[in-house]
Amino acid sequence: MNNHRQTLLYLIADGVFHSGEALSSALGVSRTAVNKSIHQLRQLGLEIESRHGRGYKLASPLQLLDKERIRSGLSALAAPQCREIEILFETDSTNDYLAECIQRGPCSGKVVIAEYQSHGKGRRGNQWVSPVGSGLYLSLAWQAQKSYASIGLLSLFTGVAVVRVLSQLGVNGPCLKWPNDIYINDEKLGGILIEMQGEANGPIDVIVGVGINYELPATTRQQIDQPATDLLQHMSKRHSRNDILAALLSELFELFMNSDEQRETLLDEWRRYDCYKDKMARLLLPDAEVSGQLKGIDEDGCLLMSVNGQIQRFSCGEISLRVQT
Repeated sequence: MNNHRQTLLYLIADGVFHSGEALSSALGVSRTAVNKSIHQLRQLGLEIESRHGRGYKLASPLQLLDKERIRSGLSALAAPQCREIEILFETDSTNDYLAECIQRGPCSGKVVIAEYQSHGKGRRGNQWVSPVGSGLYLSLAWQAQKSYASIGLLSLFTGVAVVRVLSQLGVNGPCLKWPNDIYINDEKLGGILIEMQGEANGPIDVIVGVGINYELPATTRQQIDQPATDLLQHMSKRHSRNDILAALLSELFELFMNSDEQRETLLDEWRRYDCYKDKMARLLLPDAEVSGQLKGIDEDGCLLMSVNGQIQRFSCGEISLRVQT
């Protein structure tokens, strides 16, 4: 995103009208250039009202990301573990950006957060819709001296951390769908994507990506091919994205520091948040599909499913709920 569009968004972020003349003067560009940038911001999912004689305004005020506010909100235990917070106005994917950083040198403890992702990543190559300022899009780098099998549990544990924070913020009913989705009332709120680099014998660079809908514009909802929700529909108080991110990063860093000691506790907690246990579903595998009744997870975090009366375990796949007739 060019600097004019970025600066323009900062100018109108207060949610009040700004005349085209004032904006063109502040940006040092023509009124035509302002109109073009407004159009481009709308294409990125922002709802911007225009009114003759008054100018332009966002449909609602937007508090942009502030790394100093986020850092100041970190817990005493988490703050020393957070080596760096980098705020990007635009990136293809925070996970991809952080992977490139790791290739250039050690990055454990680095956090990347974006206002906008043009190609946000979900599981199985799916795209995560990431409008400007409408969600929490973050990736965290963590170097672990563990096996790949142990690290596989991080997706589940990250989900636990997310639900803990949402519950602390007064969000009612957040729950988890194996292995990495966050739901409320059968509507998707967010997702988790864990990616790894390194040798099987360690150390292993882990990238923990989290995407959570904060305030989805109506136009964005039309692009999503499944029931979706956002945080503001479920919070009695409008917590800022910066404060939510600080709480989430605190929970994540503290969890990663002690996940081995808390393994059984975290698995039991995940089971309490499991919103689809005993539901009939299909499990979509890389080269097959299995139908049965969901039975939670085992001690390794694998999905348990009753298929034709027999309990089977799966370490990969995506759950698709069966339509009940």
